[in-house]
Amino acid sequence: MSEALGSALSKGISFAQLLPRLGAQAEAGRMLTLTVEERARPYVDHVVEGWTDGPPSSVVAYVLSGRDPEADHKWRRFTLSRVAPWTYELGVFPTPFNNSQDPLAPGVPPSSSRRR
Repeated sequence: MSEALGSALSKGISFAQLLPRLGAQAEAGRMLTLTVEERARPYVDHVVEGWTDGPPSSVVAYVLSGRDPEADHKWRRFTLSRVAPWTYELGVFPTPFNNSQDPLAPGVPPSSSRRR
């Protein structure tokens, strides 16, 4: 888990607004780099509703709940994963959930199911 990322997380803003805030954080004296996974790009308009720490044995730093701005009753699970030193990636599980707590429930982090 990155304390720099955690201090920059904020509810009620879109991921498009959040990403520059996260990229302005420093960790061990170096600025962080944030990338957006291709599957997550269509969903950066979602609004951050909550987050929890990622599993300790995983590259996932945070699991976030994002509300669809077009359909207030749909949420998606997002992850902030460490992909390299000082580099994090926003990933998404594109299947919508029907309540705001489901995206924060334990399960397979979206980015870990991708083949590399």
